[in-house]
Amino acid sequence: MAKAHTLSDNFNDNSTDTSKWLAFGKYEEVNQRLELRLDGLSKTASGYTSTATYDLTGSRFALEVIQTLRPVVGARTFLRAFVTEEVNEVGMLVENGLLHCGQTVGGTRTALASVPYEPARHLWWRLREDSGTTYWETSGDGKSWQVLASKVNPISLTAVKLSFGAGRDDGFPSLGLAIFDSANAPDAGLPRRVEERRLSAQRVREQAAELAAARPHAAHFNNNDEVNYPSRNYVGNYSKGLRHDALGDPDPVSYGSLLRALESRDPGDFEEILLGGAKKLTNPQAGLAFDLEAPDAQAVTLPPAPRFDSEQAADEMGELYWMALARDVPFIDYATGAATSGSIIQGAIDSLNNQFPGFGGTRTVNVQNLFRGIYPGEQVGPYVSQFLLKGNADPRKPEGQGRSALDGYITYGSQVIDQRHWTVKGFPEVGAAADYLTSFPRWLEVQNGRDDRGNDQFDMTRRRFIRNLRDGANFVHFDQVVNAFYNAAFYLLSEPTGNQNQGTGRPMVDMEFPSNPGNPYDPPGTAGDSRTQVGFATFGPIHLLQVLIEVAGRAGRAVWWQKWGVHRRLRPEEYGGRVDNALNERRSYPFSASIRNALSYSTGGLGLHFRARYGTGSYLLPQAYPEGAPTHPAYGAGHATISGACATILKAFFDEKAPIESPVVSNADGTALTLYTGADATQLTVGGELNKLAGNIALFRNAAGVHWRSDYTESLPLGEKVAIGLLQEMSRTFNEDDAFFQFTKFDGTTVRIFDGCVEPVAVP
Repeated sequence: MAKAHTLSDNFNDNSTDTSKWLAFGKYEEVNQRLELRLDGLSKTASGYTSTATYDLTGSRFALEVIQTLRPVVGARTFLRAFVTEEVNEVGMLVENGLLHCGQTVGGTRTALASVPYEPARHLWWRLREDSGTTYWETSGDGKSWQVLASKVNPISLTAVKLSFGAGRDDGFPSLGLAIFDSANAPDAGLPRRVEERRLSAQRVREQAAELAAARPHAAHFNNNDEVNYPSRNYVGNYSKGLRHDALGDPDPVSYGSLLRALESRDPGDFEEILLGGAKKLTNPQAGLAFDLEAPDAQAVTLPPAPRFDSEQAADEMGELYWMALARDVPFIDYATGAATSGSIIQGAIDSLNNQFPGFGGTRTVNVQNLFRGIYPGEQVGPYVSQFLLKGNADPRKPEGQGRSALDGYITYGSQVIDQRHWTVKGFPEVGAAADYLTSFPRWLEVQNGRDDRGNDQFDMTRRRFIRNLRDGANFVHFDQVVNAFYNAAFYLLSEPTGNQNQGTGRPMVDMEFPSNPGNPYDPPGTAGDSRTQVGFATFGPIHLLQVLIEVAGRAGRAVWWQKWGVHRRLRPEEYGGRVDNALNERRSYPFSASIRNALSYSTGGLGLHFRARYGTGSYLLPQAYPEGAPTHPAYGAGHATISGACATILKAFFDEKAPIESPVVSNADGTALTLYTGADATQLTVGGELNKLAGNIALFRNAAGVHWRSDYTESLPLGEKVAIGLLQEMSRTFNEDDAFFQFTKFDGTTVRIFDGCVEPVAVP
């Protein structure tokens, strides 16, 4: 019988070797890797099992694990050698942020070792047998191995099958991919272009880049949509601002001029891109810039976006049509709408549960999680984060002008920021052109570069608090992303002690919100509190404000590389053009039939509501902005990535567990704030509301019709990676003893950053 180490596969041929593997679940060998997704929301698994049995004695089986599923309870990525599966086996798995080594003998499972999972340190997993002892081992490079557990062989290993993959017990949205790069195959190294970039970053950053130079660069892969549809060249990719044919499909020559520039990276080639009109592309060279601190723009990556022809893309599009229909429904009326048969809110809930189950949000959809994000805190309390509504309480100020948090004024020193803003007119108002690009001729003109920016119709009757999706979409139309996080920083720095609605302490002196536990100067009275100093340029307000803007730029460059250099995913408005062409029988496309069926009048649900609002004949996705989407690709999302980075910085500077008391919500017309009295009113925290703030900023772009759900889901963690890298390098520079940053990541795990190290923390 063959030894286990003779079974090898580097997955470079992009097809399953059926002589070696029996595949199960949803799998794809692509990008010279094996990528696994989990179908549906019930218990399921995907992966490979060897077709033959192998002798593991005096042998080994090593697996390169590039990425595991998101660390939630019930979702696992595994490697096992078994005689009888789940009866007699040995194996390793990652679940809930921990790497476990264990055995199952006669159906009884025994854990032998568990350690916090660190992707870089635990890149390779290996099961090895030597002289009657089984070893469970890991490695960061596939060469130097660390033994996590060893034991006299618990089962016979002379004839075992080898299996690896991913599985889950319960439904959870957006578990991501499990990715394997090789099985018992030597590492051939990173792709040439990626490796060149890593070495170039090391040279530019020189001695100040010790940590960054040691940080390996990720390899970048897209969903291959540029070659997936040879009869419809580039229809699954972003092309707005380039040239198009009469039905809005990309002109191959124009698109090719973009690809030529991206491949050559020659500034002159970018000047030769063939545009469709006067409107210019947004910053395609940004991801080629180097940074002197934080991860290089090309050191982090995103998984491939859903393919143009995938069910997920169609289901995400279904949610966007519903968000467009619901733009003017006040958030405080969602509960009433969910209880009203035939309402838009009830229609959206029913449709997302039944017509578009793979849209990527929490299932089962209900009034509390409709159109919301999936990360901790996003589904607690009101839809809108308190950092977009509340003001500081200042007992020195007059009634109605900042004495109460309900006045909505954030203290900026002696100035104030009003949380009210100028909104745009809603659809129900007679004569208001609130939704745009609903006619094909104008849509086509905009695809070819027509510039309709500045044609918004503002509601000038009064400024309003964010009350619905349209207000939120308008907020993220004109911001620079960091605005909201600066506001949150000033709110947290300025709120005096008291009940957070009627403060009694001294603003900016007696601070209501404590600093992060790792701050060497605050919170006062703790073990780490300095007896003689306070923070300012380090671990104080200036430090915080500096890092917010620094991380915003670095996160922006990282995601711009993903947009232009890797994925080039089309915008929802472009997908809507394909839908419109297909349903009007102008041209066929290989997208999922679910969106076609849902928009059909005869099926009810989305089709009925959509035609009632926009009439017959148009299936374009209504845009909240006159110009539609920006002139850069969709994936990842700039707002979402920068928001993920900025929220991470704020969590690193403040105690994320501190409560947000007396939460507020806007009334139906946005003219006033009222106290939120839901059953979860006492469960809001600083960390949860910062996550919600990041989710709001990202998903309000979806509400405008310019981004996809998966743009949000994947981009917040991308921004977080940039922020963690920045803090990691910054932590090497401090003179203060024992200072650290500690916070909960979007995936629910906790990390501590100190002296150039990032370590997982077990939190009870």
